[in-house]
Amino acid sequence: MSLKFFDCSACIGYGTVNREIINHENYPVIEKVKQPKNALELLEEMDNCGIDEAIIYHQTMIDVAPDYGNNIFLSDKSNYTGRLKGTLTILPSISDKNHSVDIIVKTVKKYDIAGLRAFPKQNRYILNGITCGDILDFCIQSNMTLYLSPKDGWEYIFDVLKEFPKLTVIITNYGLWGSDRYFFPLIKTYKNVYIDTSDYQVLSGIQTFVNKFGSERLLFGTNFPMDNMGGPKATLLGSKLRSEEIENIANRNISRLLDSRRI
Repeated sequence: MSLKFFDCSACIGYGTVNREIINHENYPVIEKVKQPKNALELLEEMDNCGIDEAIIYHQTMIDVAPDYGNNIFLSDKSNYTGRLKGTLTILPSISDKNHSVDIIVKTVKKYDIAGLRAFPKQNRYILNGITCGDILDFCIQSNMTLYLSPKDGWEYIFDVLKEFPKLTVIITNYGLWGSDRYFFPLIKTYKNVYIDTSDYQVLSGIQTFVNKFGSERLLFGTNFPMDNMGGPKATLLGSKLRSEEIENIANRNISRLLDSRRI
């Protein structure tokens, strides 16, 4: 039986600007990369690289606006059926009524949404209990995964986890230079924090992580199109881990998270 690969985070949709690639000093590098226009083009790339399933979002959630991107994403059923599962971007319900917990629950159930994403600095809000407590409490109660990227800094991730330590968080798009000193403390302190492996392509990085914390907190991801799909896959397969550990990272861990949703 061949090893299954379940990508925890990839993106569809052409960017209105060239993609931002985050480097080791959090300085954005504007780089022209191949982008999948839609689910069909993403699936073709997945087939080329031997990726079985993926959790995805739409670039317009970032380049245009969360509501616009969410609506574009949900308007095409192929984005969240079959081999693909969807995520949506959130805003504070106190300012944006379409993001009330009731509406989020209905949307998650209707479209079998796999997780939520937050880009607080870009969308001009603070991700904390004062601003987003209702949504963050919902995430904890339902075990709904929240995707966070430190492209705007690590401080807000540390802050929201300190206030909501039971949050299930996947950290993604953190740059190709080593970030161990940022996320090792989070992994040690918060049992529901997971690391997307897409940017974890440093020498012996995955082995070091597994030796310290085990294989249950890493999730295979490609961060496509910021990273090519083949790189993270080759890094995992060449990591010299035991087959059971590789399988945990490749598909079991993210499948377990999806099965643990209480909604």
